[in-house]
Amino acid sequence: MSFRLGKTTIFIGYEAVAAMTAVLILDRENRVICCAFAAVLHELGHLLMMRCFHIPLRSVRLSIFDVLIDADRPDSFLADFCITLGGPIANLLCAVLSATISREMLYAHLALGIFNLLPVMNLDGGHLLYLLLSCRFLPKTCTIILKVTTFTLLLPLFTAGLLILFRSGYNYSLLAVSLYLLAVFLFK
Repeated sequence: MSFRLGKTTIFIGYEAVAAMTAVLILDRENRVICCAFAAVLHELGHLLMMRCFHIPLRSVRLSIFDVLIDADRPDSFLADFCITLGGPIANLLCAVLSATISREMLYAHLALGIFNLLPVMNLDGGHLLYLLLSCRFLPKTCTIILKVTTFTLLLPLFTAGLLILFRSGYNYSLLAVSLYLLAVFLFK
């Protein structure tokens, strides 16, 4: 389904709607809702920074696993750097603001903000690392360094996810996220 908001087209996948409906029905402790809210505020942080740098936004595509923003490329290093940091900074600011209101919101914002700063491909930290490396190296070298860094970080993340699952018996979230990032890394 899609609709227009000003000059921007918003696409929402049916699987995302189905997943959020299931979450609303099944999530009795509102943990997934807090994470979804933190993710929305994270993306709004990116969009706000794009607005500050006058970057035209063409479309936003929301699927079950990610949000894809289609916009013009930033015209400067500073703009790209600030736009990339906009999401994690929004989460960290919201974590501070929600510390006295809701422990679940605090943890959701902290987890998403810090996790997104990991220097892994397809995360904000990976893009930041690429930007910083591109000041000194050629794009091919930057990509190789980022791939090695990603693979080096995903293996311990995957192992930690397995350990948490075996110790808790039910908490598979870190394992699922690391498998998703590993799949994106291997098949992209």
